[in-house]
This record gives sequence, structure tokens and C-alpha cells, in this order.
Amino acid sequence: MAKLLLVDDDVELAENTRKWLIQVENHHVDWCENAEDAAQMLGQFKYDLLIFDWEMPGMSGVELCQRMRSRGLKTPILFLTGRSAIEDVETGLESGGDDYLKKPFQLRELSARCKALLRRPEALQTVSDGGARLEVEKRLLKVGQAEISLTRLECGFVEHLLRYPGRCFSAAEILKAVYPADKESSEEAVRALVRGLRNKLSGCGEPLAAELLTTVPGAGYTIKNST
Repeated sequence: MAKLLLVDDDVELAENTRKWLIQVENHHVDWCENAEDAAQMLGQFKYDLLIFDWEMPGMSGVELCQRMRSRGLKTPILFLTGRSAIEDVETGLESGGDDYLKKPFQLRELSARCKALLRRPEALQTVSDGGARLEVEKRLLKVGQAEISLTRLECGFVEHLLRYPGRCFSAAEILKAVYPADKESSEEAVRALVRGLRNKLSGCGEPLAAELLTTVPGAGYTIKNST
């Protein structure tokens, strides 16, 4: 499960692509119709992968890529383009893009390109730390003898903590990293998510699970490392 930003002014194509990536690949996907709105989104939220249409009214995907790279953004970028000349490919890659996909494309090929750019090894498909094992695709958390089914947001939250062992994340940081941008959420929503998750962990009958999620006063949340 990853958080993606799709930027494309072709509404029908963008909607089909977004549905595929959400329903089939189990990702969070935000969508903008133009590069100007995308630049604002990128200033507010963190993403694992960016998908930019090459040609859009106003700022192009290539120009957006150049702007964000100049600001230090390192997130992988995939271009969607109707161009195929080697000169155009070189321009896109030299601007800071990581890959390109020629239109029209098969959605399965898009999935393959996304997986390659996300570079999610098996260690991140099944994440382990602090006595917990998270099977990301199944949204299943295993602690000791307990197996706890998670919602999409709960899974994204737990995965984020497990991917950065030893680090503590505030509610504001969790909002940026885990929640979809189009979801009306607040830091209180994160705290409510944590309360619900704690209830699941405490009610599963596994003592290790009840102690897994740690709140650090004034700082945020982390996974207790029992190793």
C-alpha cells in the first residue's frame, strides 16, 4: 500500500487509472487536473510515487518535475506521454523523471511500472518489528498468536510506523503521510484512529499486542521494539 499523486487533465483516463490503482493495487491515490494544483499538494502532503501527464494546459508535467526536483523532492516520478521520440524521452528523464509510459497503455503495464518505481522489496510487503508482523496486501497484523484485521487507514498507519523503526510521528505527520488529501481529516481524526486501533490490539487477547503501540507525550506515536 502506497500513497500516490496522479496529475492528468484527461478526466476519463485519470478516473479509470485512479480506480485501478485503488481497487486493484490497494493504493491511496490523490488526483489533480493541473500542475499548479499539484505543486500545492506536494507542498502539503508526502507521496511514495508521482504520476505526471507530460502535456497539460499551463505548466507541463516536465516543468512540474523540474520545479519539484529543484526544491529537493526525491519522490519517484513516472511520466504518461503520447511522445515516443528518443529526444523527448531524454528530455523527460533529464528533467528528473524516473520512467515514462507511452499512451495508450494497459493498466497492468502501469501497475508493473509503479511497482518497479516503488521498489518495494519483500521486506516491505511483509513488515516486521517489535514483535509485530504486518502482511500489507492482506491488511493483516500478526502479534504473537493473534491475527488482527485492519482497515485501509489502520494498515497505512501501522505500515508507516514499521517502515521507520525507532522514529516517532506526530498526528500532523501521519495526516500528511497516510491520509488521502481528499479525505476531510484532522489531527483529531488521527487520534480517533489510534484509539480504535488500541481497542483492537487490547481486545485480541494477546498481551504483546496491547503493548505494541506507544504514545510519546508531546511527540507522537511509535511501535514498541521488543527486540
